[in-house]
Amino acid sequence: MFITSAIVAIDDEKCVGCRRCTAVCPSEALSMDGHLAVLTDSKCVGCFKCVEACYPYSAISIKRDPQPRELKVPEADYPQPEVDDLCAKARFAPDAIVCVCTQTTAAEMAAAIVNGVHTPEELTLATGARTKCGMWCLTPTMRLLDAHGVTIDRPAADRRIYPEGSGTETAIWTIPEHVAAKYPEYRIAENIAAIENGTSPQAQLFPDIQPGRSDS
Repeated sequence: MFITSAIVAIDDEKCVGCRRCTAVCPSEALSMDGHLAVLTDSKCVGCFKCVEACYPYSAISIKRDPQPRELKVPEADYPQPEVDDLCAKARFAPDAIVCVCTQTTAAEMAAAIVNGVHTPEELTLATGARTKCGMWCLTPTMRLLDAHGVTIDRPAADRRIYPEGSGTETAIWTIPEHVAAKYPEYRIAENIAAIENGTSPQAQLFPDIQPGRSDS
């Protein structure tokens, strides 16, 4: 869940039509009208990724959102058991936080997907996920979409998702055994086994350098 507080504004005189802003906008609030970027205010979530992308030209500024919006899926709209089933397929506990910045849970995102929201940009507007840093929440987003059978295919110039693949192939349970064996200090095999058994990983990382230990 996220409540908007700011949106952006575009200075047409400074815009050079480079499309940098449209390539990074997580909610498709920005598009091109000829050689000028244009903003759909109702889609802007105030993440400011476009401001960073436009830094060389400074054509985008920030202003207060005149109509703050609450981006969330009410729990009353969580279709069950479909939500729990989708979370299980994507290997998430329903109450797991999949967007740290907005505290969006796997259940909320799964509910939006089950209810027909099938693109990362639409999920941002439905749940608020990816409205801030956007660093950690894209992988859970793509995993949940993939688990629901939704395929996202984008050109390389689109910087809103991972350029190679959907990001669903990289996870602890996809690490080969020979790689896990090469780095025993990370307890990868033990943690994979715990995940597969449906229990919480108990293995300590780096047991030889735990706090309080002294070799002197």
